[in-house]
Amino acid sequence: MRDFGIWLYVVTQAKIRKMAENVDDFIHDEEGDTNFLSIIVILGIALALAAVFIAFKDEILEWFHKNADGFLDTSGTDSKNTFDGG
Repeated sequence: MRDFGIWLYVVTQAKIRKMAENVDDFIHDEEGDTNFLSIIVILGIALALAAVFIAFKDEILEWFHKNADGFLDTSGTDSKNTFDGG
């Protein structure tokens, strides 16, 4: 009976040690967490940009059209928004 008690103690201690190692690995191992966190951050940025665009849509489009007309001009004339090179 005494041998069984020693064997049970040794097996229990080995299982406790293995469980502690597994818990330590779980806490300190970062596999998969980085990708999930990156997706959450990118999603938050995209939603914030969408909210800004929805809230200020008219102002943004007006600014774009005012500033991009010369840049996107395809008539072949020199635009007032370009550098004169001299």
